[in-house]
Amino acid sequence: MLSGWSAGFRPSLAMTTAVTSPASSGARRSTGGRGLFRSRSSRWQVTAISGLVIVILAVASLLVVSDRSARTEIRATDVSLASAQRQLAGLRSQLTHVERNLAGARAWRAGVTRSFERAQATLSSTESALAQAQANVYSQGVDIGKLDACVSVVEQALNQISVGQTSGGLATLRASSSSCSALTETA
Repeated sequence: MLSGWSAGFRPSLAMTTAVTSPASSGARRSTGGRGLFRSRSSRWQVTAISGLVIVILAVASLLVVSDRSARTEIRATDVSLASAQRQLAGLRSQLTHVERNLAGARAWRAGVTRSFERAQATLSSTESALAQAQANVYSQGVDIGKLDACVSVVEQALNQISVGQTSGGLATLRASSSSCSALTETA
């Protein structure tokens, strides 16, 4: 093989000169003075690789922005969750307090209901006695005025009990015993 100097010209000129001898199989063809690495297909490959790198950078940038946005949203959600948990704890303590008050109110209502039932039983027996006394009024010669006073006091006591004044109603009922006992003295 001959070098450029032995053929009588400089090597720099030999490198840009097209070879006219038949090339061995697998050798690259000359592309009209563009050099070995400046073919159309290699330009296309460089352009394709550059475009791919730009697309990859754009996707990576989008992922970074999306990740930061998601992390910010997660932090905001965590703060909201912590606040909601504090509020829930406060509401639970209030609920416990209200449940205790409700249990007390139910117990008080049960006591009032029992007092009312006792007063109602007393009223029923008094009404029964009154009805029997009214039936026997003429036969025993009872004073109607005294009977009316007894019935009025008993009625007043029952009205007090029915509006929730249990202690006042029971006191009035006890006081009625004097006016009602006067009925038996005259008979």
